[in-house]
Amino acid sequence: MKTNSLVNPELNILSIQVSLDGFSFYIYDDSSANSPLSKQFPFKNVHTAEHALIEIQKIFDHTPILHNNFKKVVVIYANELFTIVPKHLFDSKNLTDYLKFNTKILKTDFIVYDELERLGLINVYVPYTNINNFFFDHFGTFTYYHSQTVLIKNVLERATNLDASTFFVQVGLKTIDVVVYEGNKLLLSNHFRFDTDIDFVYYILFCFEQLGLNPEETTLKISGNINAEDSKYLILYDYVRNVQIAESVEQDQLNYSFLKYNLNL
Repeated sequence: MKTNSLVNPELNILSIQVSLDGFSFYIYDDSSANSPLSKQFPFKNVHTAEHALIEIQKIFDHTPILHNNFKKVVVIYANELFTIVPKHLFDSKNLTDYLKFNTKILKTDFIVYDELERLGLINVYVPYTNINNFFFDHFGTFTYYHSQTVLIKNVLERATNLDASTFFVQVGLKTIDVVVYEGNKLLLSNHFRFDTDIDFVYYILFCFEQLGLNPEETTLKISGNINAEDSKYLILYDYVRNVQIAESVEQDQLNYSFLKYNLNL
């Protein structure tokens, strides 16, 4: 089931993002800096990892390019099953304890962690084990991270004004990831699912309130599945005065730049 559409596929890097919203991939030619292909597959009415795996298997059955041998495969899991822990309080023997207070976990869940070295923080999370096993059977060895790890590193490396509090929102189809920072200090990191535009705005304003930040003064940078004509943006602008849409985002390809960035982790 391999395809000839890639020249020297063994030199290509495959980056995948998985969420209950959908599946995306980005292929990068490590030898020429070309990008042969990026594609997204939104999911509808997918609420469990088991259902998501069924959809992913269908995608692989109908996408021959994913059956090539790649130089490297990187997988990003985007879900709410995570918590951020200060490194000086972290003990790898207590992974379940860190998650059980704010996340519903099962005894069978496989818990792992990413390190955010620059911030002295650890992201403890649950990857989708059944999907992980599918990728292992398909690709063999691969590297995986949580989306919040990628987003936090991405946001801080692109930060320009570190003196004032900055609010960053990454918008998915039905999710938002929020990162708020001041200097090299992470003030908040969270993930929300929303159904309506009002939900979308409510979660953002809730974060402002919890941090005691003034929406009239704090800069809000937003990227992903949103633009200046979007109804979500128009409502948000009624409440937050300084909203900036990130210039680097490819508006016609959801999470394109987000996927591309994780190749540098």
